[in-house]
Amino acid sequence: MKPVTSWFERLLGRERRKAGRRKPARLIAHYWDGAAPMGRDIRDISPTGLYLLTEQRWYPGTLVTMSLTRAGAPDTDPDRSVRVNAKVVRSDEDGVGLAFVMPVRRATNAAPGVLLDCADQKTFTRFLERLQATAGQSLIEYALLLPIVFLLIVNVVNFAGFFYAWITVANAARAGADYAVLGGASVGGFGRALPTVGNITSMITQDISSLPNRASLQVNVCQNRQGALDPAGCTGAAADPESPYALITIDVTYTYVPFIPAGFSFPSLNVYATIPPTTIHRRAVMRMIQ
Repeated sequence: MKPVTSWFERLLGRERRKAGRRKPARLIAHYWDGAAPMGRDIRDISPTGLYLLTEQRWYPGTLVTMSLTRAGAPDTDPDRSVRVNAKVVRSDEDGVGLAFVMPVRRATNAAPGVLLDCADQKTFTRFLERLQATAGQSLIEYALLLPIVFLLIVNVVNFAGFFYAWITVANAARAGADYAVLGGASVGGFGRALPTVGNITSMITQDISSLPNRASLQVNVCQNRQGALDPAGCTGAAADPESPYALITIDVTYTYVPFIPAGFSFPSLNVYATIPPTTIHRRAVMRMIQ
């Protein structure tokens, strides 16, 4: 239960606000102080007053005329801005607190004056209601936009991972072909070990060790010596047209699985919120002397 504050405590307390204040959304104040007018931020506002963030330190009781404008509102909006008079009631390190001074109603036939040229209480109340409605609309827009932003981030991560996997598989295929031709002299080769099918496969497996779903890796090594395939029955490039040479083919196949799976994909309908599991196939063909 909220404790009851006695009238004596309220009398001696520093709080003088008659209405609860809230932080306004995209509301700025303009006033003239002898220099070019510029927008000032408002820390909080209520139907009875506001706290203005400014370098000015007016004396208590000073009457200030200012325009309050909803930033981002179109010029055609009749509730885009309102002109008010406010009296300085206190100063602080970062600004001043002001209490609104408003006529009961706006005079239409009277000559413009300090008070008569400003909004009355009814007009200002409508302005605050519109301001609150705008803040609620911004919150709804944020809530609707947040899933789209999250989906965009997921796709950026997953597509970046796909391109990284594509480059890694391509480099692994080239490294395997280079090792098959040069043997231990190649960069990343197994010392003086002969480039057998097992050693070539082990080298490529080691090159793609940073990728997820490494179990999907398939390596096909095929050497074509003028029609003689090694190992027998393998699939590779056609025989080299020049008899002194043989062709060795390194086929690397890898299935990329997204780093961040999207839970609202429908594979049966071929509908995916992000990139689906994709097969990457790279082939490197090198010429070698028989």
